[in-house]
Amino acid sequence: MKKFVSAFMATIMLMLVITTSAALAAKSNEIQEKSTGELSQELIDKTNPYIKLQSQRFTLSEEASKNLSEDELGLVNKALDSANDQAKNIPDDVTVTVTDKNSLKIAPSNFSTASINTSSYWDYELLWWGYRIFLSHQLTQDIKEKSLYIGGIGAISSGSLNAILTSLGLPGWIANIVVGVFIVKGATIVYADNGRGVYIDAFWAVDPASQVINFALSKVYGA
Repeated sequence: MKKFVSAFMATIMLMLVITTSAALAAKSNEIQEKSTGELSQELIDKTNPYIKLQSQRFTLSEEASKNLSEDELGLVNKALDSANDQAKNIPDDVTVTVTDKNSLKIAPSNFSTASINTSSYWDYELLWWGYRIFLSHQLTQDIKEKSLYIGGIGAISSGSLNAILTSLGLPGWIANIVVGVFIVKGATIVYADNGRGVYIDAFWAVDPASQVINFALSKVYGA
């Protein structure tokens, strides 16, 4: 897993380095103003039946053109470009599996096709629209506990949260995404936990050239 993350996410770590809370929050608000409606849940649900995943490449079936508008097809194809650019970085010497939800994951020892393993401390999967990250109940409790030494999760800085996450064993690129969402969504990244953990859906900003995550449109909800 560590070998996969270090190779697979080398580029995303560069683009997701967080400098200051104010700068990222401003950028997220700007994105939200310019891209409201991009990769909405409605569009994702509408598109999912037409997504195919073969040889670690996301594609859109021809039938999609009969049910998606020209603008919708444009957004979806840009998102597919982003996902496929990330998938290209997967090393050849690791085993990858296609899950039951058309996502990519490193194959576990039993080669299960389950998308997220909710018995794990944390987990994630790559989908055509972005990343789904799972933080377990134990992990969210550990985040709360560590943040108490700093003044509480509500008052914690992005840098401190990043340090906490990496100290708990999360790879840098996942920590960066969680911090980016935290700056926009606040403490909901832990308080959405209802005892079973938290999901974070981080969508592409629909710009294959930039490959950035649209934190403003991210979703945080209980597992």
